[in-house]
Amino acid sequence: MRLGDYCRGEPRFLLLPGEHLGPAGPDDELTAFLERDCGWSRERVELLGASLALYWNRSRDLARSTRTWPSPRLRNVGVVADGSALRPYAQVLNTSTSMLHDCDLDPALSCPELVAYLLVLGDWMSMTGEVTQAPMRSAVWWFDADDEMCRRFGEAARRSTRPDAGMLAAVADATTWLRELRHRRLRPAVGGVPHREIPGTGLQVPGELAARPPELVESCRGAAVAAVEQYRSAWRSVDPGPLTALVEWLEHAAPQLVVTTEVDTMVWDHAEPTATGALAEALADADPVAVEAIHRDLETIDARSRAFLDALCDRDALPDPDAGLEQRGYAYMHAGSRVIAYNLLERGMERLAGPPLPYERAMLGARTLHEWAHLAGEAGWVPAVVDEAELTSRRGALADALEAAVAGCAVPLRNQASDDLAEIAAGKPDGEALADLLLTRLPDYRANLIAGPFMTEAERETYVRHNVRTLRYEYPPTRLWRMIVRYLYEYQYLLPQAGLTTTKQAYAYFIAVTGFDVDVIETGALGEERFDAVTEALSSVCGAYAVDPVRITLPGS
Repeated sequence: MRLGDYCRGEPRFLLLPGEHLGPAGPDDELTAFLERDCGWSRERVELLGASLALYWNRSRDLARSTRTWPSPRLRNVGVVADGSALRPYAQVLNTSTSMLHDCDLDPALSCPELVAYLLVLGDWMSMTGEVTQAPMRSAVWWFDADDEMCRRFGEAARRSTRPDAGMLAAVADATTWLRELRHRRLRPAVGGVPHREIPGTGLQVPGELAARPPELVESCRGAAVAAVEQYRSAWRSVDPGPLTALVEWLEHAAPQLVVTTEVDTMVWDHAEPTATGALAEALADADPVAVEAIHRDLETIDARSRAFLDALCDRDALPDPDAGLEQRGYAYMHAGSRVIAYNLLERGMERLAGPPLPYERAMLGARTLHEWAHLAGEAGWVPAVVDEAELTSRRGALADALEAAVAGCAVPLRNQASDDLAEIAAGKPDGEALADLLLTRLPDYRANLIAGPFMTEAERETYVRHNVRTLRYEYPPTRLWRMIVRYLYEYQYLLPQAGLTTTKQAYAYFIAVTGFDVDVIETGALGEERFDAVTEALSSVCGAYAVDPVRITLPGS
């Protein structure tokens, strides 16, 4: 798949892949693509480059100076064509993508100071899951900003046509007093001077400025709420046509799936295809464009499910799903029906309002196939293709590589995580215990071997870019080895043997979107040579398994 086929595969949205971005800006391949295929001017490319450089350098310096500032990441960058194309503050491709609007990269309207700050806000929103507090939490950004930088930012903020431009204008108005705040490590409050500390930021607010932070947060909240309402209003209308079409299709096609509103609340069941009243009621207030999207989603689930089941030599040999199977996600195996379930109220997706997020349907197709493939894996249809002695040898090599990784870890970090590692080991050698923990993810790998060939190129690419993401906010330093094990597994998604991505820059993408180099390599937790040794050993173990062609006929085989 060519770079542009995936990057421009969604309406009114352009994806700039993280592996083609660096602290100095886009690489030559991405630059040529932007200028040749996307019509970007040289000035626009240079604005992006200058913005990334400013973001990277200032964030890196701040992160080195205080632990309360997030280390920079050069994630994918998504560029939205207009305000109604994307739900405000949505996380595209999980947390692996920084979001900008087209106007942010217009040299006539914007400037590097504005774009770099938007990337900073994106980091804070990703880290905390909160929108309106992000401008206040990121106040340290302005500590060393001079009057000229603030002037350029303010002018660009007031020219911006973003739906939430009011938030940027509020920040511009606040830069004067934001620069007067104190910080526990960078600029401690003078002894005896009353101040209030903002938890999790190190920021200290002098008494005379006490009213300013709540005022800024409230202004940002108002701008954010207005942006969301503007988006929803753009898609709100009355048109019964899409719901009628969906109901008729369900009644006549009877796709092998179920639709829910809660885990235990089924509003449509393939076993009773004409019983559509509960579904119609659930969708009564949904936007017509959302209903149309739901229709396309269900068609995707049905098509992927049929393609998979038709490839099985004996579909009845699939086991029933585990009763404790997690009942959530883009699509999931329904524990009581052995068909794919689709939740209209899935948390975080807002399926009843506006169009789906970019790449959401591609992820839905991938997830559908992955869920079916798990059942096939549980049936034993991805067996080891090496003998037991060879498999034991490969697992032993993985344990040895992990043992060496623990031994080579920087002593302070190793000591910090020693109690948790001892709990993982439970009396076993560290390397063996970590290998056992890592290999608990093998069922996922085996499922990917089955599902990948059934996916479209866009579905495979989306599946990888959705799953490979930063873990820095999910694991405290005391659980270092659990985080490293998770990273080691997810790196396998990017390797050629998995067949899931066309990128030739697997490691570049990995460190761009995860920050693994900053969080793990540079800290001395796991050097690059150790990382390569462990991933090579893990790849060898994974390579010991293959799909049984007697059970499943893979596409193209």
